[in-house]
Formats: sequence, C-alpha cells, structure tokens
Amino acid sequence: MKGKLIAVVAAAIFSAALAGSALAEDINAYMGTSPDNNAKIAKFIKDKTGITVNQTFQSFGEIEARVKAEAPNFNADMIVGCGSPLAFMAKKNGWAEPYISPAWKGVQEVYVDPQGFWYNMSNFSFVLVGNKDRLAKAGYSMPKSWKDLLDPKWKGEILMPSPLSSGTANMMRFSWLALYGDDEGWKFLEALDKNIAYYTRSGNAPTDLVGRGEFTLGITSDENVKKRIDDGYPLMWSIPAEGTGYDGTFVLIFKGTKKLAACQKVIDLLGTQEFSDLMAGIGYLTPRPAPNALYGTTPPNYIKLDLGKAADDRPKNNDIWKQKFRTDFK
Repeated sequence: MKGKLIAVVAAAIFSAALAGSALAEDINAYMGTSPDNNAKIAKFIKDKTGITVNQTFQSFGEIEARVKAEAPNFNADMIVGCGSPLAFMAKKNGWAEPYISPAWKGVQEVYVDPQGFWYNMSNFSFVLVGNKDRLAKAGYSMPKSWKDLLDPKWKGEILMPSPLSSGTANMMRFSWLALYGDDEGWKFLEALDKNIAYYTRSGNAPTDLVGRGEFTLGITSDENVKKRIDDGYPLMWSIPAEGTGYDGTFVLIFKGTKKLAACQKVIDLLGTQEFSDLMAGIGYLTPRPAPNALYGTTPPNYIKLDLGKAADDRPKNNDIWKQKFRTDFK
C-alpha cells in the first residue's frame, strides 16, 4: 500500500510538472531601450503574465537593420521598443500582424495605430547633459540654446550618438531639420560636427560618458538621466530654449509568429496604467497619464514634428549624412 501511495504521489507530481511546463510561455523579442530598461520591462512582463521574454539589447538603428535583413522570415516574435521609422515601415511592408487590443482604449492617437499594426508604449526625447565638475573647472555654464553648442570652446567636449546606428540620433537630426529647415539645419549639423569628439553607437551612451567625467557635454536620450543622477553621477541636464524633439518606443507583432496569443497578451499588458506608471518612473512620457521621473507633471517644450515625414526622409538623410560626416561610431 505504501509503495502504491508513493507511486501515486510521484505520478501526481510529474503530471503537475508537465502542466506547469505546458502553461509556461516564452517569446523572442527585439528590444531597443537601454539594457537596464529592457530588463525592467522583461521582468514586468514575466511577473504579470508568466511570459519569459528572450532578448538582447540592440539600438533602434541596429534593430531596423536586422529586421530589414531578415524580412519576411523573422527570428523573433515581436519588437518591444523600436523607433517610428521601423514601425511605419513594418506596417507599410506587411511585416506586422495587426491586433486591436482592448487594453489600449482611451489613449491618445499618437500612441495607437488605428489598424493595430503598432502601439507606442512611451515617448522619449533628447536633452543636453553636462558634467558639473568639468563645467565648474572650465568656468562654463550650461548652454542656453542649441546654437550655443557651436562655440569653438566646446571643440572635442561634446558627445552625441550617430543617426546611422541610433534612433535617438535620428530623432535629433529630424528635429533640428524641422526646427531650422533643411538648408539651415544641415548647416547647423555641419557646424556642430566640428565640436563633436566622436559619435556613439547608442543614444544613452553620452549620459554615462559625461556622467563619468570623460566629456563635458552630451546630447542624449532622456530615459536614463534621472537614474544616473540618483546613482550619484555629477550630472546636470537642460532643454535649450528652442525645445526638443520626440519619438515613440514602438511595439509590434511580427507576421508569421507561432506565439501570437502570447504576443497579444504582452500588447494588452503594455496598455495598462500599471505599465505606464513603470515607464513614467523610468523617465518616459506614457500613453496613460503618470508623473514623469524627469519632467514631473510638466511635459517638455516640443519642436513641431511630422513623424511620418521623418520616417520617409530617413534614407535620404542617411545618404546626406554619409557624404558630409564621419560614418564610424563607438
């Protein structure tokens, strides 16, 4: 009798393990926020849905290049974090699987594609950061205007990402072209290039490099600035008088995925107030209102932009960039 009981219990445990294994889900995702933020988002998804997100960090530009190379047979189930050019391209080229999520009802149209081909889980911008110690040693203050960065005194002291690898840098470029117009915008970029020490691969890299005191100024994504200040980096930040640009952090499901139901669960979760609270706590501007870690309750002053035009113009602007500027980045 005792042996039979042990066998029954063992069988029950085995059956429960199989059931748990059957319920466990995982997806492969391309994720383009910072490594720290990717981990936070993946943990949130795991905690709330049980879905494991297998991902590695790549910049927005690198994800775009990868998707173009793989299309139409993708090595991932979805994207959780890419820029508007790729999101619009995926819809246009039929790479995205449409899904109308009830969890996204009531949010502003800038965050939702009407046909459900993409969702924008947060907006981000770019800011100017400065190293307090280096500024004090040089006797300089933070520039008040973007054009103040053209002063020769900043030669070799400014970092910004490359638009050939970074979605944040693409946002910087199309924002300045929108602000100044194409002719004057390219002149501004040429003058700025003279003061750039080098271009970084990632949109967040200038935050860390300036924070560590390797350079005085950085033009950088806003998403990690508050955390680095909280970590004790001697950073200060500002938005010059003309304002800043913005782009979204887009999510989409790849057509052909075998994990469609799991991907839809992720989309639903990202439309909740709880997820907006998480992203606002990091420093993003969110679909559902939440106090922002960096900006508080007052959003930044935005340059007037047309993201559709910016996406259409990106190939042309990349070609111009390659003719005018260095194409390497670190």
